[in-house]
Amino acid sequence: MRLVATRRVSPEEEERYQEAIFRLVGALPQARFQVTSSGAEAIQQVLFSCFLEKARKEGKTHFITSCIEDAPLLQMMKRCEELGCTVHIVPVEKSGQVDLAALKALVTPRTALISLSMAHGLTGVIQPYEEIGRFAQEKGILFHLDVSWGLGKILFSFADLPVDYLTFSGSWIHSIPASGGIFAKPTVPLVPLIVGSPPDLPTLAALSSAARLALLALDGVALECIRLRDLFEEELIQKIPGVQILFCENRLPNVTVALFPRVHHEALAYFLERRGLYPNQSGMIFQKLDKLLAASQIKTESALSFSFSRMTTEAQVKEGARLLTESIAWLQKMSEDVPCTI
Repeated sequence: MRLVATRRVSPEEEERYQEAIFRLVGALPQARFQVTSSGAEAIQQVLFSCFLEKARKEGKTHFITSCIEDAPLLQMMKRCEELGCTVHIVPVEKSGQVDLAALKALVTPRTALISLSMAHGLTGVIQPYEEIGRFAQEKGILFHLDVSWGLGKILFSFADLPVDYLTFSGSWIHSIPASGGIFAKPTVPLVPLIVGSPPDLPTLAALSSAARLALLALDGVALECIRLRDLFEEELIQKIPGVQILFCENRLPNVTVALFPRVHHEALAYFLERRGLYPNQSGMIFQKLDKLLAASQIKTESALSFSFSRMTTEAQVKEGARLLTESIAWLQKMSEDVPCTI
């Protein structure tokens, strides 16, 4: 049997690895940070902490989230309901943003937490999280923001935001898949899921490396991804009659959603993937795009979402627009004699 030597992580070493992550989210040194095995674990630890410290000890058993959140958050909310809490799910408006009036109307003296995503990776819509955070502060409610889709794409500062908890998935900044993290302000409860667990140095090192690269590329993502996204949309508008670009305001710089006439999104995605162009795919832990659009009162089965990264090139964008144009023309020709209800 082979024995592998292990060593304890020194506080200095841990702090060195954390530096880039703190800088990426704009956190002050006194903020608490914890590495997790995924973004899902980070979200669920926040809700578990609020349940133990707010619901059980203070009787604040009311939690609020939105209808466009993904499975990790909604499933943990369901578990809180099974433990005796009340959960309200806020609708979204046609813009894809949370209905602020509906959210504010749901708040009661027993409300413990508002938990939302900063933005959604399929629609690209950025939520009015600063306004929601200020409202939560005024009412003495904890506010959790998952920034997985926005981290490394838009600039923000955890230290300056009216946010108590910030969570993220490492995979969306090109870290290893099984990685994530939680930031918490010093005054709010953060209960570990595994008591006495030592720091996970390999995951922390991977997050640190990914955060450093994301920091270096942040300006480029904000500028170059917008240029490439706009170029992609212009190509589609010029070459595909009747195409509509959705959610053009308050969106991430790297996401576009397009509605194509007289094609079904599943057939189109199938043909695109066979030719090497991969739209944003939903399912598994993510809500499907058509469900997200329906929540925004857009009833269609003809839309696809596309995203760009710091590695995307202009040549790839033009080739993608060409493949998309050809595939749509071919599918529309196939369905010329089929009555269309889409």
